[in-house]
Parts: sequence; C-alpha cells; structure tokens
Amino acid sequence: MLYQHSLVPLTALSLLFVLIIGLLPSGLEAQDNERRRSMQIQMSPEIESNLFFDELGLEMTLARFHETYLDIDTYELGPGDLLGLTLKGNVSGIFRGMRVNSHGAILIPRVGSVKVDGLLFDEARELIESKVQEELPGTSISLTLEHPRNLKVNVVGNVPFTGPQIVLAQTRVDQAVYHSFFEPVADDLEDEIMLANKYPQEFIESNQYAIRNIVINRKDGSQVTADLYRYLKTGDESANPVVKEGDIINIQELHDHNPRVSVSGGVNQDLELEYRSDDTIDRLIKMAGGPTYDAAEDYIRVSRVTEEGARDIVLDDSASIAGFDLQPNDRVIIPYDRDKRRTENVQVFGEANYTGRFSIKDGETTLYELMEKTGGLTSMALPQAAYLMRTQPGRTEYGIRHAFDPRALTRTSDQVMQGFEYLDLEAQLIRNRVYIDLTDEDQLKDVTLYHGDRLHIPKNEGTVFVFGQVNQPGYYNFDEDKSSSDFISKAGGFALSAEEDRVFVIKAQTNSWHRPDDTIIEPGDLIFVDREPFDELQAARTYDMQKRAQRNSNIQLVMTGLTTITSIITAYIAVTR
Repeated sequence: MLYQHSLVPLTALSLLFVLIIGLLPSGLEAQDNERRRSMQIQMSPEIESNLFFDELGLEMTLARFHETYLDIDTYELGPGDLLGLTLKGNVSGIFRGMRVNSHGAILIPRVGSVKVDGLLFDEARELIESKVQEELPGTSISLTLEHPRNLKVNVVGNVPFTGPQIVLAQTRVDQAVYHSFFEPVADDLEDEIMLANKYPQEFIESNQYAIRNIVINRKDGSQVTADLYRYLKTGDESANPVVKEGDIINIQELHDHNPRVSVSGGVNQDLELEYRSDDTIDRLIKMAGGPTYDAAEDYIRVSRVTEEGARDIVLDDSASIAGFDLQPNDRVIIPYDRDKRRTENVQVFGEANYTGRFSIKDGETTLYELMEKTGGLTSMALPQAAYLMRTQPGRTEYGIRHAFDPRALTRTSDQVMQGFEYLDLEAQLIRNRVYIDLTDEDQLKDVTLYHGDRLHIPKNEGTVFVFGQVNQPGYYNFDEDKSSSDFISKAGGFALSAEEDRVFVIKAQTNSWHRPDDTIIEPGDLIFVDREPFDELQAARTYDMQKRAQRNSNIQLVMTGLTTITSIITAYIAVTR
C-alpha cells in the first residue's frame, strides 16, 4: 500500500517533466524568432538595416525618470548613461538603449567597444563617428542621450534627514539636498507640493539653515560652495553647482551668533541674511528683489561696527559701490530719492469742466493754479459753497500744525467739562474742512494744496431749503427778491409750535447760523424755524409756574411799594398839621 501511494506522485512528476521537455524547444524557438524579427529589419534589398535594443540597460535606467532640462553641451558621460545611435549610409540602423558599462564604454555592433567615460557629449560623438568610419566607411552617425545616469551623493550636517541621496546626472545642489529637509508623504497636499521639489517660501526666508554656505567636498579633494538663497531668489546658477558622483554635501544649522549682512531702504524687500565672504552690494540688492523705483542712484551708506565704534561709510559713485568689500555684520542702506517719489495729487469733484486727479507740488501749488487746470466752473456750479477736504488734521491753508485736541488743555485750565465738550464738538465740525469761495481770487491764491486734498464744488440747484416749525418743509425755488418770510409763506407758514422770533438762515458755504436781517439769502441756504425751547411737558409746566410765581412776586412787590409810599405820605401829612 505504501508503494502504491508513492507511485502516484512519481508518475505525475514524470508526465509533467516530459510535457515541459516537449514544449521547451518550441517556446524557445518562438522567442528567438520574435527577437530576430525585432533585430533584423530590411529597409530595402540593397541596404542592411538593424534595430537594436539593450534591454538590460533600459530596465536598469528607466526605473527613474528625468524631467528637467539637460545642458547637453556641458554634459560629461559616465557609466550608466543611456545613449541612442543612428547609422545612415552603406549600413543603416537604429540602436536604442545603449548603456555605458562599468568600464565607461559602449558596445556598437560590427564596430566594437568605444570608451566614452569622462568625455563631453560632443567629444564622445566625434570619437564614435571616427570609429564607425573606420569599420563602416561611408556611414554617418547621429548620437543622442536618451537618459542620464544615476549618481550617489551624501548629505551630512545638521539637517533633518542626512545620508545618501540618489540623483540623476547633472542634478544641481538644490534638488540633490531637497529631501534632506522634507520627507515626502503622498497623502498630504502640502507634501505633494514637496514631491515636486519646490522650496516653500517660508523655508527660504526662515534663516534656519546655512543654505548660503553649503560646502561640497569632492572625490578629487577639491571643494566648492553653494548659495541656495541667491539661486532661489535670483536664478543665478553659479550659486547652485552641478553635483558629481561621491560628493559630500555639508549643511549646518544657522545660529544667532553666525555673522549676518543686511540690506534695507530703497529695495523691494528688506533682508537680513547669513554672511558670505563673496557677498557684494549688487548681489544683496538682487536678492532683495532689486532697487525700488525711487531708490537713489550711485549713493549707498554702509553701517559698520569696528573696534573704534560704529561708523557710516558713504559710497557715492558706481565704481566705489562695485568694488566695496563687505564684512560680517555690515548693514547696507539704500537711500530714497525724494524727488522720484513725487506722486502728489488732489481730486476735484463736482461742477468743474474737468474733474478727477490733478498733479501738484506738495505745499506749493495753489488752489488758483488748480482751478486753471480744471478749466473753470460749469454754469451749474455753486462757487460760494465749495469746500476743500484736507487728508490730514492740522494741515490748513496757513501751513502744517499739530491737530487741535481740546483734551490737551485740561491739565492747566479751570474750564468746566461742558466747555471742553463744546470745544471738542467745534474741533470735530471744522476738522479737515476749509471753506472756499471760488469767486474770491485772493483767497484762491492764498490756499496751498497738499497730497490727497479733495475739492468739492456743489451744484447750484437754485433752491432754498425751508424746515423746522413750518407746515410744508422742503426745497423751494430761489428768488433773490424774496425774504425769509416769503419762503416761510411758501412753506405753508408757521406751524402751531413755531417761535416766530427764532428764525435762522444757515449759510450753504460755512454752515454758520445768522438772523435773517443780518445776511442775504442765497441759493443753497437753509431757513430754519425754531420752537420755544422746552425739553418736555413737565419742564414746560415748571417753567409756566415759575413765570406765574414771578408775576405774582412782582405784583406783591408793587403793592408793598405802594403801601409803603402811602404810609410815608400819611405820616408826612400828620406831622405838617
């Protein structure tokens, strides 16, 4: 029984082995035929043509994709590079995926081995062409770099993720060290941005790492440096060198005691950066976004602390600026050219022939000159009601002074609180407003303008507004022959509660109050009819009772006086008898 059970598996294995042996020749033959079809392509009966793939080279190299631009003129070939070769002439063919082997050579069918390690791309192309001409006369070549090789560099120092990094040939320092700062996590949107190897702005400006003084030690014993801040801010590739196989890239954390250098003033962004020995004023300005439009030309101040103390160095020509040797902790200051900043303007609104913004010279251009620029007033203007709004308190036609603050008077004054409240209200009412009569040429020549002032010229509606204790308050057409009484009559006359002695004319120009007999009514004026000033019913009753009591008191006083006089007369008569 034991023999029978062991015989079944053995028989099955024997049959499977026979089946594999029977199928193997046909499978290998089919695969070989397919490969031959891919290797031998007859383009014409007269010309032999080959299409060759180095499948091993493709598999080893295409595991990493290269998406950045390669400078083929400066590219140096080495083991691992993937080349493409095209032959044309007596022998034609396309050779894809030709990998430079570990000896630094490529194998070309019917030509042999050609060593290209360490050659620039154009040098390698010339060498291959000469070898092909020796073996295949009358055949020209075309060489392409299909994929660059991988390199290994080591990132050391005080960064979050040190160790080896695998990069592609001709990769620059910024990309070689990127993942030493950021650990890619594909689940996060921010990390997806990091996967694109884009340095976040906050990282560039954090000054946390010494990315301006990255030291690169090479296998041949040489040393170069990188300034990533300058590269990322200005695009200067000389500050971001290409890494090579075996480079050791040293990046340190930046400390407070590290020397700094700064640039401020007439630049687009004030900067304080770690110092580099090759820093120049021009480089600092470029990293700061360049000079502003109003920066002073050929004039720079450098503040420096020496053993003798702080001192300022003035550079007033382009040659001294270009040749100036910056030292650690220098402070570069770009002054402003105030004349270039002259963007002063005022706005005109309302009834002028030309309204909008007009350029002025701050504190010098007069209102008279501005009115000439506006082309004068329209036929609908109300010139005596115009006013000028100042943008800053304290600026008046008499010059610049501090804004009036009534609270500043409380310390030394014996004024009661109500008086200060009145002063504060007055200050608010007149703040920033200058009343103008545009028909007064002398006044126009006396008022000077400042940046941001606004001139308002009202429209003459030809009306007078009547309100208060009248029956029909509203706007009424102006008539120079009519008095305040006439306009009140138009408004339906006095209301029941009107105090006929309390009629006021409020001027459109100054908002000041006048008695009707003391002023001339003009278009835009307001006529206000007041009432007897009672605050409430109880106050009115109290006031009436006080008047009655006063009247009674006066009568009693008169009666007392009469009684006294009568007594005196009676006494006099009695004595004289």
